[in-house]
Amino acid sequence: MKFPITRECLQAYDFAKEQAERKEEEVQKRFAQILEQLCNEFKQNMPANIREKKFVWRQLQYIKQMSSGSTPDEYLPRFIEKVKDTFIGCDIIVDPLKTYLIIEWT
Repeated sequence: MKFPITRECLQAYDFAKEQAERKEEEVQKRFAQILEQLCNEFKQNMPANIREKKFVWRQLQYIKQMSSGSTPDEYLPRFIEKVKDTFIGCDIIVDPLKTYLIIEWT
């Protein structure tokens, strides 16, 4: 619910829709936090990764934890898209067990 709010909006209020919007806002906030952490680790480890031109991030469990009560991989494809938008033109590879991802810029 966004304020200020009109009478018409209050009359058309849909609780389920409001809950879905809140959940999506929380998901986007969490994605932003996790992506910021990934970027910070990427910057920190850049000197060690410059030779092979790849970075391995082993924290995909953060995304899996978001899926509690829903499909285990519900959020992973969406998060990978965010990573691709952040690391433009890089290859983003997820291991088969979905425990880590590789950002490769060779």
